[in-house]
Amino acid sequence: MEEHERELILKLSHSNRLLRELYEEHLFLDDIISKYESKPYITPDEELETKRLKKKKLLGVDRMMAIIHDQRVSH
Repeated sequence: MEEHERELILKLSHSNRLLRELYEEHLFLDDIISKYESKPYITPDEELETKRLKKKKLLGVDRMMAIIHDQRVSH
């Protein structure tokens, strides 16, 4: 996610609860993924979990971008 997208999300999240929740989940997932990736070795189960979390994070980004798009179209 690019910086201008983050800024827009933060701006719009004040008035859009779903967007705010999705962004908070995005940050939470990012933190967990970073912890796994900072380990010198991860187990196969941890690798699968990392992949699952990355997919979930990506779906969240897609949902956030859809909300932003809808906001732009409606204004």
